[in-house]
Amino acid sequence: MAAPAYRFDLFETSPRKEQEQVRPEQEVKATPELKVAVTSPAKSGKPIIIGIIFALVFAVFFMYIYSMGKMNEVNERINAANAQLEEAQAINQTLQTQLAGSVSLDNVEKYAEQELGMQKINPSQEKYVEMQFGSMSECAEDDSGDIFVTIRNWFDSVLVYLGF
Repeated sequence: MAAPAYRFDLFETSPRKEQEQVRPEQEVKATPELKVAVTSPAKSGKPIIIGIIFALVFAVFFMYIYSMGKMNEVNERINAANAQLEEAQAINQTLQTQLAGSVSLDNVEKYAEQELGMQKINPSQEKYVEMQFGSMSECAEDDSGDIFVTIRNWFDSVLVYLGF
């Protein structure tokens, strides 16, 4: 057999080169390669970092759920307060209408006639009184000769003069 023009096996670095050189007559049993796991500081910290990340994600998720629950609770209280406000406004409107109806002149007249027994005034019931000008009242003289009564009367007249 002629030699090939190029020998590619010289450039190969794989185990194939060694296998080609072994002759079939020599039966070599291939032993499986055992790889020893070498732990490095970078590989040994991965479970801890993953645990910390998982704990952070769980904490954020729990805080989100908790805040949504609190927000729902506050919204329910707001809705209940709004319902109470609407109910109070409806009652207020009803009471305002009743008050406006009860204060009308017709209702006052009915109450005066039915409850108090009053009547409307007739023109025959009107009387005009003519008054004299001058003193309308006169004080009776106190004839008691007590000095304290005299002092009190004098003091009262001073107060009347001053406008008290």
